[in-house]
Amino acid sequence: MVLAPLWIPVSGLAADKATLAIAFLLLVLVASFVAPSLQGNSKLPPPGPHGFRQSPTSRSIVGRRKDIWRQYAEWSRMYGPVFSFRSHRLNIVVLNSAKAIHDLLGTRSKIYSDRPSSATNDLTTLAKSLVRMSSQSPHFHTTRRIAHEELSAKGTARHLPSIEGDVKLLLKNLLSDPKHFEQHLRLCQSRSVLKTIYGYTVESNDDYLVTKIEDWMKVYNSTMHPGTWLVDSYPILKYYPGWLPGGGFQTFMAKRRASTEEVRNLPFEWAKLEIKSGKSYPSFVLNQMSRENIIPEHEEIVKNVAGTMYMAGVDTVVSTMLIFFLLMTLNPDAQKRAQDEISSVVGSDRLPQLSDRERLPYVDALIQEVFRFHPGGPLGVPHSVTQDDYYEGMYIQKGSIIVPNIWAVTHDESMYPDPMQFDPARYLGKSEKDAKGIQPDPRNFVFGFGRRVCAGMYFAEVTLFLQISSILATFNILKEKDADGVEITPQLDFTPGIVSRPEVFVCKIVPRSDAAIDLIMWGQ
Repeated sequence: MVLAPLWIPVSGLAADKATLAIAFLLLVLVASFVAPSLQGNSKLPPPGPHGFRQSPTSRSIVGRRKDIWRQYAEWSRMYGPVFSFRSHRLNIVVLNSAKAIHDLLGTRSKIYSDRPSSATNDLTTLAKSLVRMSSQSPHFHTTRRIAHEELSAKGTARHLPSIEGDVKLLLKNLLSDPKHFEQHLRLCQSRSVLKTIYGYTVESNDDYLVTKIEDWMKVYNSTMHPGTWLVDSYPILKYYPGWLPGGGFQTFMAKRRASTEEVRNLPFEWAKLEIKSGKSYPSFVLNQMSRENIIPEHEEIVKNVAGTMYMAGVDTVVSTMLIFFLLMTLNPDAQKRAQDEISSVVGSDRLPQLSDRERLPYVDALIQEVFRFHPGGPLGVPHSVTQDDYYEGMYIQKGSIIVPNIWAVTHDESMYPDPMQFDPARYLGKSEKDAKGIQPDPRNFVFGFGRRVCAGMYFAEVTLFLQISSILATFNILKEKDADGVEITPQLDFTPGIVSRPEVFVCKIVPRSDAAIDLIMWGQ
C-alpha cells in the first residue's frame, strides 16, 4: 500500500494534526493486516473470485453497481451457488440458489438472522430501525411483534376502507394526468402508509412531511448502504476526530443522524398531539400509545417501528408498481387476459375488492410474475451469521455478510423455465379453478427469509392487489408513440440499489371505456 500521498509538507498546528491522522491510519492498517493473520488459513471459505478480493468494491455488496445481481448469477455458474469474496475487511457470502437460501436463512435462521454490524448505522441511529436492527438487540422481538400486530391480516383489515379510498384517488389521478403516473403511485402509497401508521392524511406530493421523508430517503438510498463507507470495514474509525484531515465523514454522519431523528420525530410528535386532543384517526401509533402504563422505553420502540414502516412500505410497493406498468406495456396479451378475467368475475359496475382475490387466479398469477420477473429488492437485505459455521464443507466465518441473490433464484431455469419470458400461466395448474401452482410462488423469496421475513408482507400484498386489479379493470396500458407516430418500446433496464425500479420510461394510459370513466368518477 502506498502511503506517499499522506506525506504533505505542513507546519505548526497543521503538522500536529497531520501527524495524528497518519498515526491513527497506520494503526488501522496494522490491525487490518494482523487480525486476518491470527485467524489462520486452515479453514476453506466458499470459493469465489478471490483474485478480485479488492476489486469487487463495497458498492457491489448490496447492488449499487448496475445489474450486480446478474454478475453474481454469472459468478455462481463459475464457482457454485454459494461463493464468497472480500472487500476491505468485509467477508461477503452470496447465496444464489433456493436450496442454499432455505438451508441457511431458513433452517439455520437461529444463527443467520442477524444484520451486518455497521458503524454507519450506529453513527446515524439507523440501527434502531427494524430493518437494520440486530437480532441480538434486547428490543428486537418486541419491535417485530408490534409491527406484525399492525400489519397482519387482522391489523390490515382495520385499514382496508382507507386503502380502498386511496386506490380510488389513484384512478382519478391517472385519468386526469396519466403522464405523471409515478407521482400518483407514490402519493397513493404514501397516503395509505402514513394513514395506517400515524393517522396522517397526505393531500398532495408537496406535503411537508412527505417531502421531508422523501428527501431523507434519497440521501439514504445513495449513501447509506452497508459497506459503502470505510468505517464499516474499520469500526475504529468511528472514533477518528472530525477535525483531523480525512475526518469529514464525521460531519456527514452527524447531519445524517440529525435528519434521521427528524423524520422519526416529526410525524410521531404530530400523532401524539392528535391523540392528546382527541382528534386522532385510528392508527398504529394510536393503538400502541393508548395502552395503559406506557413507559418511555416502549414509546421509543413505537416511534422507531413507525419510522421503519414508512421507509420500508413506500419505496418497495412503488417500485413493484412501476415494474407492473413496464411489464404491461410490453405484454399486452397477458394484460388483456387479466382484464377479461376481471370483467367475467367482477363485472363493470364496481371495482375489484379483496374478497374477489380467490376468484381471480390469473390476476393473482400475474402479480406473482411481476414479483418474479424483476424483484423490487433483487438482492434482499443482507443477513449476518452470529457464529462460525460450515455448509457443504465450506467454512462461513462469524460476522460474514450473507447476501441472498433473489434475482438469481427467480431466474433459475430449473425452477422457472424460460425465465426472461413474462408468463403468468406458469403458476396455474391444468385447471385454473383450483389454481394449483406448477412453479414455485416467488412471494416465498421476495419478502425475506427465516426470522427476518417482512412484517408488512400482508399489507403490501393487499395494497398491490387492490392497485393492480383496479387499474386493470379501468385502464389499458399501451406503448406511447413518438412525434412520427412510431411506437416507443421501453427497455428492460433497472436501477441499482437495495430497492430497484425501472429506469425512466414512457407508456400510454387510457381508460378502457366510457363505462370505466364513469366507474372511476362516480363508482362506489
